[in-house]
Amino acid sequence: MKKITFLFTFLLSFFAFGQSVATYNISFTNYWNITDHNNGNPFPGNPHWTDLVGVNHNSNVTFLEMGSTATTGVENIAEQGNQGVFQTVDVQNAIDANNAQQFFDAGDLFLSSPSNTIVYNGLEVNEDYPLLTMLSMIAPSPDWMIAVNGLNLRESNNWKSSITIDLFPYDAGTEEGSTYSLSNAATNPQGVITNISGVPPFNTEKVAELTISLESVLNVNHTSFLEKVKLYPNPTNGNITISNIQNIELKTIEFYSVLGKLVKQIEVKQNPSKLSLDLSQFNKGMYLLKVLDANGASHTQKLVIE
Repeated sequence: MKKITFLFTFLLSFFAFGQSVATYNISFTNYWNITDHNNGNPFPGNPHWTDLVGVNHNSNVTFLEMGSTATTGVENIAEQGNQGVFQTVDVQNAIDANNAQQFFDAGDLFLSSPSNTIVYNGLEVNEDYPLLTMLSMIAPSPDWMIAVNGLNLRESNNWKSSITIDLFPYDAGTEEGSTYSLSNAATNPQGVITNISGVPPFNTEKVAELTISLESVLNVNHTSFLEKVKLYPNPTNGNITISNIQNIELKTIEFYSVLGKLVKQIEVKQNPSKLSLDLSQFNKGMYLLKVLDANGASHTQKLVIE
């Protein structure tokens, strides 16, 4: 029931206030290496980054913060690379409170891999949840990790086109140890999250770099002319008609899931007075139908397939 309520709230905000959904691609590049991060300690066997996980959210919630104690979810990632509690407790509680949109997992990276990057494409971010938090364990280690805390993907009411961040090692403050080892005593009392750049075995060089690039934006732009377009029947069993378009030079008609994923795109090559479309191949549910004209104006409305 909570998920249905969240979806309904999302749709209301989308249509009432002209919300937009941005799609971002994320690239994590490794710079952790035996030369720069082996100061007085043997470099570990099988060095790797555990799953790079994250959540997009609003400013009502903070998942981790420098100088603050780590939650159990953050502790489990920093010590073991275990994301379970972070996903099912930290993030899910925020989703249930309408303070976060989604959890995502970009995968891990072993330094022995031919690839030097983790790539995660197609992260769809709603305007209500523009802050990005991400973290991954430096493994093996006592409780060392990298983290991005509440990175804002918007600026001056627009989506940022590209963001690049140098990442440095953090200590979660939950486990003792100063070498690349896993079996260590718990820090008692628990400490706070601190930056350990320049603290052996690390020097002051970055351990990774994060690049976040904007791929596309789905907007709900209302123009009086396009709002005259009619869609019927709605709800539908699969066949729809779009009318009142004889004086509009249409370019495309697009269908999106409620989270902004493009499901189908139709190019309009002539200017008919109406279009009849067969959508019987669509799954039952709610969609967003977006009509775009040759001048770049668009109109979006809800479509229900029963």
